[in-house]
Amino acid sequence: MLPPHILRMLANNTFGGAAVRTGLPSDWTPERIRSRHREEFLWAATTAGVAAHFRALDAGTLLAESPLPAPDLRRLRHALAIKGLMVQAATPTDLPEGAARGWRVADAGFARHRRELADALGVLVLEWAGAEAPGPIPAPEPIDVVYTWVDGSDPEWRAERAAARAEATGTPLATSDDEARYASRDELRYSLRSLEYFAPWINHIYIVTADQVPAWLDTGNGRVSVVPHRDIFADPGNLPTFNSHAIESQLHRIEGLSERFIYLNDDVFFGRPVDPGLFYTADGASRYFLSKQRIGEEKPGDLPVNVAARNNRAVLQRRFGRSSIFKFLHAAHPQLRSTLEAIEANEREEVQRTAAARFRSDTDLSIPSSLAHYYGSALGRAVPGEVGYNYIDLSDATARLRLLRLMWTERPQMFCLNEVAAGGRREQETLKMMQHFLQEYFPFPSAFERPEVPRGTAAARPAAALN
Repeated sequence: MLPPHILRMLANNTFGGAAVRTGLPSDWTPERIRSRHREEFLWAATTAGVAAHFRALDAGTLLAESPLPAPDLRRLRHALAIKGLMVQAATPTDLPEGAARGWRVADAGFARHRRELADALGVLVLEWAGAEAPGPIPAPEPIDVVYTWVDGSDPEWRAERAAARAEATGTPLATSDDEARYASRDELRYSLRSLEYFAPWINHIYIVTADQVPAWLDTGNGRVSVVPHRDIFADPGNLPTFNSHAIESQLHRIEGLSERFIYLNDDVFFGRPVDPGLFYTADGASRYFLSKQRIGEEKPGDLPVNVAARNNRAVLQRRFGRSSIFKFLHAAHPQLRSTLEAIEANEREEVQRTAAARFRSDTDLSIPSSLAHYYGSALGRAVPGEVGYNYIDLSDATARLRLLRLMWTERPQMFCLNEVAAGGRREQETLKMMQHFLQEYFPFPSAFERPEVPRGTAAARPAAALN
C-alpha cells in the first residue's frame, strides 16, 4: 500500500505543492490510481522521494533540488518520461536572462557540480533566485503539426481508387498501390497521444484527409482541424488522388498554418519528452535528420522513395549546383512554410506535375520529407540535427523482439512502426502485436479523442458530417 500523502499528490497532480503535468486525467482519485496507475512510476515516486527533491519549473519541466542516487535517478527519469513530464538538460547559455521568473541559470561551476543531475535525469540546471513563483518559458513562435491520414478500409474510398486505377495509363511504380501503404490500424490515435504526452507545447494540429474523419476524433477540440484535400489543392481537378507525394506538395497551402510546422505520418510516434529545440534552432532554422542510407543509382523496379529522391537531386543540381547523397529518417520533418512556398514558386513545373499524379509516378518529387530539407539548407534556412530514433518493420520476423526492446530499454525520442508490404496470413497477428504495444506505451486517452468511441475503432466518418 502506498503512503496516503503520495496518493494524494498523484491524485492532485502535485509534487511538493507545485502543479506539474503528469498525463493523468484531473478526475483521477487515489483509488483509481491505486488500481490502474503504472506500478513502476509509483514505486519510483516513493523510493526516489519526488516530493522532497523536485518542484515544477512550469507545466512540463522539473528542476532537481538535491542529488539522488544514480539508480533512483534512472528509474525516475524513465517513469517521468512515461507520464509525459518534460525533463531537459541545458547549458547556462540556453535560456535568455529572466526567461523563467524566479529562477536563474546556474553558472558553469554550479552546473559541473550538478552534472550527475543533467546526465542521469536530464533536468534543467537552474538556481532558485528567491523571486516570484516560476512561470512558463514562452516559445518564440507557434509550432503546428500536420498529419496526412487515410482510412484504406473505407468502401467509398476503395471504389474511387479502383476507378482511378482503371483509368490510369502507364505502369505503376513498385509498391505504389500496395495495401500496406493505405492500411489504418488506429496509429493516428496513438500518435496523437504521443504528441500530447511528450510534446504538449505544440500549437495546433491539422489532419489532411480525403474527406474522411476518424470515428474516434473529437472534432470539437479547438486545437485540431480536419482539412480535406479539396481545400489545399491548387487545381481541384487533380482530385481524387492516391499519391502521398501529390498531397505533400500542397501542405503549405493549409489556411492558417504557422510558418514553423512539423510534418508527421501517422506511423511516427514520440517515445519520450521532446522540446522545440530538437526541431528548430534558436534563430528559427529548421533541423533535418539524415539517414545513413544513400540514395543510390537508378535500377529496375526501384522503390518510389528512391525514384523521388533522384528527382529531388536533379532539382538541387539544376537550381544550386548541389547534389544530395543521403536519405532522411522516416521521422518527424520540421518545416518552414516559406521554404515550401519558395519551392512551389521556383520549381513550378515539377510541383504541378507531382500534384497531378494520382498514383506515385517516376516524375514525382518528395517535397516536405526530403527536398525541402536540402533546399532549405541551400537557402541557409535548414541545418542537420540529431535525434534518438528507431525504425521497426512490422513484417520483419524480429519485430516482436524489437518492440519489447524499444518499450523496456530504449525509449527513443521518436520511432516509426511501418510495414513495407501487406502481411497476408500474418496480418491479424501483426495488428494484434502492434495495437498491444501501442496501448502499453500510450495507455491514457488524449484530449483529441471522443470518450464514447472504444479503442480499435478507426472507421472513418465523412468529412461532410462536420458541417
